[in-house]
Amino acid sequence: MKTMIQRLQAKFRDDKGVATIYFVIMTVAFLAIVGLVVDGAGKVQANQQAYTTAASAARAAANAVSGQAIIDGTPAIDSNRAVSAANGYLAAAGVGGSVAVSGDRITVTVDTDYSATFLPVPFPVQATATAELITQ
Repeated sequence: MKTMIQRLQAKFRDDKGVATIYFVIMTVAFLAIVGLVVDGAGKVQANQQAYTTAASAARAAANAVSGQAIIDGTPAIDSNRAVSAANGYLAAAGVGGSVAVSGDRITVTVDTDYSATFLPVPFPVQATATAELITQ
């Protein structure tokens, strides 16, 4: 009769079940790679969308020309109207952000999150765009 050690040695030399372990490991690795690719592409798309939103809000704010431009042709931005227009655009787009007016430049920063499909954490997304009032 075989001893317990000899039976265990014989059991460990057996190749049964090795393909199953290999398949499980490869499936997990494949799903991780697919998840990283899908969520990476989603993050890039969210960055592009945030930048587009910021640029559009900055353009909307740049249209808030003061009444002085109508009176004597001097271009100037009405800061209150510009901030209100940009914040209205951001609210309509469903994102948060900030607006800064400095002279004839409007800078809009969009802050939002990308909810990943595979990974269980949201990724922060931030984009900044600037528009400048110019005349010719």
